[in-house]
Amino acid sequence: MIEVFSLATAHRFQDALASQARLRHDVFVRLRGLPHSSYEGLEYDEFDTPAAKYLVWRDERRIVRGLARLLPTTIPYMLKSCWPHLASDTGLPSSPGIVEVTRVCVDKSLDPPVRRMVFPELLCAIQEVLTATGGIGMVGVTREHLLSHFVRSGIRWLGPPDKIEGELERAFFVPTGSIRPEYHCRKYGIGLKVLSNVEDFSGAAEAA
Repeated sequence: MIEVFSLATAHRFQDALASQARLRHDVFVRLRGLPHSSYEGLEYDEFDTPAAKYLVWRDERRIVRGLARLLPTTIPYMLKSCWPHLASDTGLPSSPGIVEVTRVCVDKSLDPPVRRMVFPELLCAIQEVLTATGGIGMVGVTREHLLSHFVRSGIRWLGPPDKIEGELERAFFVPTGSIRPEYHCRKYGIGLKVLSNVEDFSGAAEAA
């Protein structure tokens, strides 16, 4: 199952807030060597604000092994602040119904059969949050083949690719109805509900 929390609700999830920052440090700083801000093994940036929502997959020891961060597009967000040129074809979204998905990562040390299910489950959870809050879609920046491997239809690319942090990446928009990776859900037996606490967001369109 996936859990979702913010700075305001993190106290209900043991040390998940710190655990997701440790995973980010391991993936982005230690393994990829990116010059991200970090302190004592925790990675962070200026978008870790009270507006951020963290979707986490935790193992049996309650350690975060998979993560996606949701940011509202009505305030400064990563695509708009760091790489606005990636949306040169369409302009930058700014809507209470659109979230930006950032800091997506999965622990590569997980057993492969488990690891293969984490990212599809995170996508399902993003769709559940958007559905519960009346959201219309998600934006983000990624390598084209990574997103299109899971999302088989509905992707709208916002501009041409460019080299971002050493990789050729591209900005995208995916409507809520297209986010769930149906093929992978059938393949891995992922159920219709993966979010353990969607009730925290039901009826609150601003929650995402």
